Amino acid sequence: MIKHIGFIMDGNRRWATKLSNLATFWHEKWGDNIEKILMLCLDSEIEFVSMWALSKENILERSEIELAGIFQLFRDKIPKLVEKLIKNSVCLDIVGDLWLVPADIRTLLLESIEKTKGGIRMTCIFAIGYSWQDEIIRGIKRALAEGIDPKKLDEKTFLTYLDTGRYPPPDLIVRTGGAIRHSGFYLYHSAYAEYFFTDTLWPDFGKDDFDRALESYNSTKRNFWK
Repeated sequence: MIKHIGFIMDGNRRWATKLSNLATFWHEKWGDNIEKILMLCLDSEIEFVSMWALSKENILERSEIELAGIFQLFRDKIPKLVEKLIKNSVCLDIVGDLWLVPADIRTLLLESIEKTKGGIRMTCIFAIGYSWQDEIIRGIKRALAEGIDPKKLDEKTFLTYLDTGRYPPPDLIVRTGGAIRHSGFYLYHSAYAEYFFTDTLWPDFGKDDFDRALESYNSTKRNFWK
């Protein structure tokens, strides 16, 4: 059984372009699909769901107009999502550098984490302001700040300094949008993760695609290091 599934939600801009209107990238369907897939994961009794919502590179490299749309989407969608998470006993958490987002978004996300912390059925993890290289660097800085003895630092100990280290490693990572690469998502923590790549763009990713991803995982013999 899958304990932890991750989603690289790619293809949103192409979905909007397909409709000849970049503004439709922020259409209700994008956020609604996040909720829909979360509910499918809940029905499948998956304990941890990680979704790459916004990379560090997105924040640093995209236009101010597009970022304004992204942040407004957070303002509009997160409060409604939190209500649904609380109703379904799902807790919310964040990995990534929240200092990269506007102060009101950071406050909204931190308050949402607090409101949902009683959830016991599933943990929903949004990667926001996230990149694996940044996560590694920030982890090293935390270790140095604590004055860790280098002789005591090993692979498992270093996990405790990473954002993603407080969760079990992903069993399955799903990437939509057709690209066949990991882009560094949970890279340190996903050595034995299975991958499922699909051409389906994220806003079109539905139950049939979800079921195919699970079937792909279930048909794979996992030997790990044995």
